[in-house]
Amino acid sequence: MRTRTLRTSTAVWVVLAATAALSPTALAGPAAAEQATGPTRADFNGDGVADTAAAASLATVGGQERAGYVAVTYGSRTKALKDQTRRVYSQNTPGVPGSAESDDTFGSTLTAADLDGDGFTDLVVGTPGEAVGDTDNQAGTLTVLWGAKGGLTGGTVIKGAPFERLGVALTAGDFDGDGHRDLATGTTVAYGPFGRTTGPARTEAMDARVGGDPEELWNPPVLAAGDVNGDGLDDVVAVISHGQDELPYHGPRLVNWFPGSTHGLTTGQTLRDAATGQTIDGGRDVAVGDLDRDGRADIVLGRPGDEDMQGTDDVNAVGGAVEIVRGGPSGPDTTVPRVRFDQDTVGVPGTGEYGDDWGGLVCLGDVDGDGRLDLAVGTPGEDVGSASDAGAVTLLHGSPSGITASGAKTFTQNSASVPGTAERSDAFGAAVHLADTTGDGRAELWIGAPGENSPAGGVWVLKGASPLPTGTGSAAFGPPALGLGTTTSHLGSGFDQ
Repeated sequence: MRTRTLRTSTAVWVVLAATAALSPTALAGPAAAEQATGPTRADFNGDGVADTAAAASLATVGGQERAGYVAVTYGSRTKALKDQTRRVYSQNTPGVPGSAESDDTFGSTLTAADLDGDGFTDLVVGTPGEAVGDTDNQAGTLTVLWGAKGGLTGGTVIKGAPFERLGVALTAGDFDGDGHRDLATGTTVAYGPFGRTTGPARTEAMDARVGGDPEELWNPPVLAAGDVNGDGLDDVVAVISHGQDELPYHGPRLVNWFPGSTHGLTTGQTLRDAATGQTIDGGRDVAVGDLDRDGRADIVLGRPGDEDMQGTDDVNAVGGAVEIVRGGPSGPDTTVPRVRFDQDTVGVPGTGEYGDDWGGLVCLGDVDGDGRLDLAVGTPGEDVGSASDAGAVTLLHGSPSGITASGAKTFTQNSASVPGTAERSDAFGAAVHLADTTGDGRAELWIGAPGENSPAGGVWVLKGASPLPTGTGSAAFGPPALGLGTTTSHLGSGFDQ
């Protein structure tokens, strides 16, 4: 019988109350909006319209390099995208615990979930470089910014153990089916409900390393949550780069599935091709959602690499690829053919070229309002004309059978009605996000370009439309629009997922 790898956590989960108190009346409000066919989206102020958080984890804050901040855009049914309210949160923001310090990297990961069950979505901010105590021990922290009627306010800190780097990976879901949202970090699972002064109800350790020496990890795991086997409980899918039995840069990129249960997350299972027995190449990013509406979430793997890793099946394409593993009653179903897309797939714009990084970022959402999930694919290494690594984003349609290449569309900063101009090393598409921040039933396409006006960075948002966005009504903002001048920020390095 397979034994569980989860155990009572040895991590130090210390919770600090926010310095700004919230009144009881501020805690009442409507439940966060949720897309029927997609992941729950953030609604921090409870107005029924999705909000979005963009990371600038390498930003200089108060003179402290790589301290990091998060820029939150509050969605609106009445305001144009360019006029929506934006606020900046850092560890120097009044009410947020702690203080900005060099190399904290506040905002390295972001996830949104209603942790205390008050009807407002909360924002969880990962800060893996944060020290706990007097030494530089990289314990890492999670900072919970609590949702409220006026927007995010206050904060609670959850601290990691020495060298845990808590917050380097993060996702949220209901893994034990008790109706409360939980957090998974790759090292620890924190189960809700969360108290603002007491923290999670319980914690367990999580091993997203697939054995071996942790020093052989050459990329942090990337986590996504969803109900892959249709049992009503959220699972976690982890993409792991590991050098076990090989040099770190030759080690396999693995996909691990952690099934949910009434007791919480269970042992991770490494996905293998049912026919060959080889491990499935995990790539660099992952998204989870029900693409064919059969009640089981499917797994989208973003594999931007041009060469296969030793120990994995031979599936990569020049310039990168995206592969989809179907969900099934027993979990990820590797007995059925996996669907793959790349820039040489008929219907997908462009041509696969070495270093494009097509599939470096993937995100699911309903862009055209037809009730089916569409797929956004980031390509931060795409050359646009003579501008190398300017970047691009491709949208693939959802259909009754799942994602299709038919009618796919690619956007760059040179696309009609998209603000700006494609420039060298912009890395447009280094982060992608889909959320309905106008409340019209169609998700907007949010794009990060951390290399824009290097090293300022920037964020673009394209209005959702049918059959796909055209660029009309698009908006963009950088640090100056946030009142931060031209400070070093790398804004757009990530979004809440």
